[in-house]
Amino acid sequence: MMITAERRLKFLPLAAIGLAGVLIACLIFIGWMRYGSAIFLSLVETGLSYCF
Repeated sequence: MMITAERRLKFLPLAAIGLAGVLIACLIFIGWMRYGSAIFLSLVETGLSYCF
């Protein structure tokens, strides 16, 4: 019983970091879907779109 509790506590911070990473990635993707065309047009205006 103690071994499984220790194992659970060992992986809890890793799971929290993984979940936070997935949430941040989802927010970035949603932001890109919403504002991607405006970002690309501003890059075209400044000439930086050819760098990517």
